[in-house]
Amino acid sequence: MAIASTPAGDGYWLAAADGGIFSFGAARFHGSMGGARLAAPAVGLAATPGDGYWLAAADGGVFAYGDAEFYGAATGVGLAAPVVGIAATPSGRGYWLVAADGGVFAYGDAQFHGSMAGQPLNAAVVGIAATPSGSGYLLVGADGGVFAFGDAAFEGSATDLGLAPVVGIAAAPTGGGYWLVASDGGVFAFGDAQFHGSMGGSSLSRPMVGIASTREGYRTLALDGGVFAFGDAGYAGRVIYSGPDPRPAPVDPAVTADLLSTVFGARSAVVSEGLPSLNAAMQQAEITSPPRIAAFLATLRTESGFRYNALEGGCTATTRTYYPYCGRGYIQLTHRANYDAAGWRFGRDFAGHPDDARSLAFSASIATWYWTETHDLNRLADSLDMNAVTRAVNGAAAPPATLRARCADFKKVLDYYYYYYYRDNSVSEQADCG
Repeated sequence: MAIASTPAGDGYWLAAADGGIFSFGAARFHGSMGGARLAAPAVGLAATPGDGYWLAAADGGVFAYGDAEFYGAATGVGLAAPVVGIAATPSGRGYWLVAADGGVFAYGDAQFHGSMAGQPLNAAVVGIAATPSGSGYLLVGADGGVFAFGDAAFEGSATDLGLAPVVGIAAAPTGGGYWLVASDGGVFAFGDAQFHGSMGGSSLSRPMVGIASTREGYRTLALDGGVFAFGDAGYAGRVIYSGPDPRPAPVDPAVTADLLSTVFGARSAVVSEGLPSLNAAMQQAEITSPPRIAAFLATLRTESGFRYNALEGGCTATTRTYYPYCGRGYIQLTHRANYDAAGWRFGRDFAGHPDDARSLAFSASIATWYWTETHDLNRLADSLDMNAVTRAVNGAAAPPATLRARCADFKKVLDYYYYYYYRDNSVSEQADCG
């Protein structure tokens, strides 16, 4: 979700992760990507000074509506980290994109004034705000760190306040201050920006994800579409959003040896050898968001220990009625019927040559085929229902110990993305482990 105010502050637009745009108050609807297939979730929204807006996606895509003109996108620049926000120039003839690693990309009449790309960050960058002059911009990290470029003045940061993760920044119309909003609803004013209230200390259904300023106030936006107005900002409505967390993985979503080692302690030559084929198969199967990656890896840890050539232990003609169709590969393909089904899908005689199912050529593809084509587990992962994923894989009677262990691993991967980079463990806390 993202929010942008009209130039007069008498209305606002909301953007959902699927690219849908919703207009309220004096804001007019000019189109959206809702119903289209986005390559990456929508993450940012910026208004023109007239009557239009830009929508930015995590892969650097930019979509222009109303009187907004398209000046370029970052989809072909080889991003080191996903885009997390967009800010427009006051003229409406340009914009900046910012990525989670602090990289800034300027288009149209927007001038590049510097970035944090290549610099050590304590947390991912989560937002950008332009100064009223258009000659500078501010970046904010999830830890509350603020970075000023061009004519933007540094007026303080929230790194020492012990806050919940910061999720957005808005510049004061004077150019002499700014507001930060944290995921718990707290708002923090710096410079000549005035504090008009916040939802800090209140009980929120879902965490805050953004903030947009007006002439003498601001609105904050929650992940479920809730809008909270302060100062001269009026409330004109909200949407009800129950989809997955729209934030992209703040790094390349590829599964790395570092991830498996850090989260699971999995280190071996076999594990590393299988990663290129595993990542290629996951990309094709759209297992690329943190919840999907987390559910998939939590499952593979139990099934195969991330070894593409894993073979079910103790499977012999005397111990297993389904021998020789023992569990093989990343997902532990088991039983003759499943070998036949996989063989039909991949045009390979797995029933006649069972060990091919645990080969480097087929192990990862079989795992993602099982995940997406035969069980549709991405949908369950998106809803953070790890117990449902486990029961789909291991049966409705999966023992409680298995459910608990799998859910714990699921949370570890979510925290690897969201806490390590965003300093936010609220996502893993929403996981269904009941």
